[in-house]
Amino acid sequence: MKYFLMETDEKNRIPYHINKNHVLDIRWLTREKIDRLPVWNVLEMDFPREGFFPDLICSPCIMMSEIFMKTVFMYERNIVYRAVKLWDKNSGINASYFLPVLEEADCISKETKFCSVGKRIQKLVLSRDKIGNRVVFRAEGMDENCIVGRMDFVESVLRRGIRGIVLKEVEIGI
Repeated sequence: MKYFLMETDEKNRIPYHINKNHVLDIRWLTREKIDRLPVWNVLEMDFPREGFFPDLICSPCIMMSEIFMKTVFMYERNIVYRAVKLWDKNSGINASYFLPVLEEADCISKETKFCSVGKRIQKLVLSRDKIGNRVVFRAEGMDENCIVGRMDFVESVLRRGIRGIVLKEVEIGI
């Protein structure tokens, strides 16, 4: 089975300075601590001219549009989440997103190649045995807030017209 790294396409004019009012403590986005967060949160952001809201935002944390989240629910029924309203105080522009707590899998293979400086990944290889039957998850040990999706999940997301994402096929090793 093929897997893909799913990220926000940074070439688009998307919201920035998300959570500039510091309402959300990202450290609480775990299964153990999520109960400390209100069900709905209002996060201030800046919205660029001629910008748009992508269906997946990866920074400062994973945020999914309603259609993206509904697709995740089709594959992962027991996912916990909170909701946020992104709001540009100056223009009044806003959008609703979901903050899922995705399972983290320690699945980065020894075949993964890192840059000589820092922990940036040059070539990501996942271990087939450690992925198990996961459909959508985060790869533990990655600096970036991006998700990994199995091919059937990615196809399902694309059929729903998801916008503003970049897909990169991930190699699967031993």
